[in-house]
Amino acid sequence: MNPIPGITQGLRDDSVVRRAAMLVIDEFGESAAEYAETRAICLQRQGDDTGASTWRRIAPVIAEMQQKNSAGSN
Repeated sequence: MNPIPGITQGLRDDSVVRRAAMLVIDEFGESAAEYAETRAICLQRQGDDTGASTWRRIAPVIAEMQQKNSAGSN
């Protein structure tokens, strides 16, 4: 199950991916990227290729946002 309702349909737009990444960061903090990667693996194993693909697009955006955030705080 996708915890961000309606997100899969809009993921062709990078702004939607970034918004999803922000929501996951807000919810999971420093472990957000790990959560997204794990979620992609779980969905792939369950046969949900679309859901897995969605999370594979979100995970690197989360990592990038967190990296920029930590670099900006130094």
